Amino acid sequence: MERLEFRELFEAAPDGVLVTDSEGTIVLVNQQTERMFGYRRDELVGMRIEILIPERFRPHHPTHVTGYTRSPRARPMGSGLALAGRRRDGTEFPVEISLSPIASSGGEMVAAAIRDVSDRKRVEDEARRANAYLRSAVDSIQDAFSLFDDQDRLVLVNSAFRELIGPVVGGAVVGRPFEDMLDHALELVECRGDPAHVRASWLAYHRAPAGAFELELRDGRALRIIDRATADHGTVSLIMDVTEDRSHSSELLRARKQAEAANDAKSEFLASMSHELRTPLNAVLGFAQLLQRDRKQPLSDRQQERVEHVVRGGEHLLRLIDDVLDLSRIEAGGVTISTEPVNVREVLDEVTNTLEPLAARVNVQLAVAPMQHVPTVVADRTRLAQILMNFGSNAIKYNRPGGHVTFRITRDDAMVRVSIADTGIGIPVDKRARIFEPFNRAGQESGPIEGTGIGLAITKRLAELMEGSVGFVSEAGRGSTFWVEVPIDSASGLARAAGKPAVSSSPLATMESRRKVVYVEDNPSNIAFMRELVEDIPGIDLITAPSAEIGLDVIRAHQPALVIMDINLPGISGFDAVRQLKDSSETRAIPVIALSAAALAKDTTRAREAGFDRYLTKPVRVDELTAVLEELLT
Repeated sequence: MERLEFRELFEAAPDGVLVTDSEGTIVLVNQQTERMFGYRRDELVGMRIEILIPERFRPHHPTHVTGYTRSPRARPMGSGLALAGRRRDGTEFPVEISLSPIASSGGEMVAAAIRDVSDRKRVEDEARRANAYLRSAVDSIQDAFSLFDDQDRLVLVNSAFRELIGPVVGGAVVGRPFEDMLDHALELVECRGDPAHVRASWLAYHRAPAGAFELELRDGRALRIIDRATADHGTVSLIMDVTEDRSHSSELLRARKQAEAANDAKSEFLASMSHELRTPLNAVLGFAQLLQRDRKQPLSDRQQERVEHVVRGGEHLLRLIDDVLDLSRIEAGGVTISTEPVNVREVLDEVTNTLEPLAARVNVQLAVAPMQHVPTVVADRTRLAQILMNFGSNAIKYNRPGGHVTFRITRDDAMVRVSIADTGIGIPVDKRARIFEPFNRAGQESGPIEGTGIGLAITKRLAELMEGSVGFVSEAGRGSTFWVEVPIDSASGLARAAGKPAVSSSPLATMESRRKVVYVEDNPSNIAFMRELVEDIPGIDLITAPSAEIGLDVIRAHQPALVIMDINLPGISGFDAVRQLKDSSETRAIPVIALSAAALAKDTTRAREAGFDRYLTKPVRVDELTAVLEELLT
């Protein structure tokens, strides 16, 4: 029984184990030895142990065997040496070997435990290379670099540090505490006043670094010290010579201001010439073409001739813009607000209809609290809808399965407030003060919910431009309520019901079923133009989204037949949005039309590479857009 248990233990050993006689002949091996060296057991038993070592070591190995058998004892073999084994196929690998003498009835034998350390050696080699790269990189830094551990002892410096501090320290610097280095370094400093105060200030900065600490040396040089705490409670210190920078600071500042002014002027000019001209041209030419095509109230011949002059003049201006400017992408230079009397309930109904599929996908219920006599407000209708879409989509995204989102309209003497309450994760107390700052996501930066963190900043600015305001209340773990207030239109009566638009014939009217089209655009004029266009196409239901982030959610929820997308959008761009659509199996097949003010050949190429099915430039030609809609929808 004991022999059986020994055999099982011998075979189950994680290392290769073999036994040789006093002459070095193998008498016993385990399964791990077979796997490690690639031999069968019957091929090893009876062979000399030299069969398992590289050929270059074989001539001298019998001498080692004889020496060990004369003075046998348990010990690691070749301590401090790099040992290697040789497989049957001739390949070599690093090993560690432990030897133990065994007394048996047949005489002295030796047991060898062999461990393959290839993985460990590889990790050690990689660590050595990484350490060498680190030291080389640190030494290549022109400024004086030093690293202190959690006990504030110096552990790493570069040559620039040694050149600066070494002469006053004397001897080795690594291992010395910071205060010791500080006392020696003060010998170089021009202390205007009490040296003890300079020492205390430098020490306090080092222990709680923030910003930079500047000193002047006795030889006239100026130093700037930047310390930063490391994750393991150490400190990295960088000492820069800023003498030349100081002496030329006024010139650099003046040159910088001139360069910034020139750059701002250039950017303002380009923005004005490109985007701010092409965007209104889109509305001018678009509505002019709609007048030409109007079937409900056809223009007279004289009116047609005048509209034709408008179209020709707009197209000529468009060609001038294309000839003057050579640019790849221009960011918008401002936000246009166009206020008018707005029926809040109508806007809210549109927003909730758009958000309903998004909520259903994540099992969140939407509700609108009942309220009678909702007054008309003074606002930009598109921007108000954009604010409510932002608040509503956030309330859905940050909710929980089975949660609720409730829209509620209240009023006082001067303002109407629309509140959106959710039952989601809420906002931690320490994150609330900066919730309306750009790129702030209330601690969800690394979470699973997508977003850029600029939507709330946009809503705040839009509300202020409409002479309104936004705010919120929240409880972590229980939910939040965001609200927007806009002024009541005192000159108008109560909100009136909107008339149902007339429907006219269109080549797309023969479609057997209605098709959803999502239009992602943040410009009110362009949205108004698109609404006017699809009024004459009874087979299309137009859904608008003011940003790519909201647009992506709307597209995933509604699964439209077609998407029309602007390129320059708040938050992520149209290029990034279409890549996300094409990368997802549920939206990959939806055709996407790009509609942009950028009209160079490279813009078309970039759009095709990004995944757009078509690329149309603003001002869009109605016939061209209609033809593309017919092609992609029918």
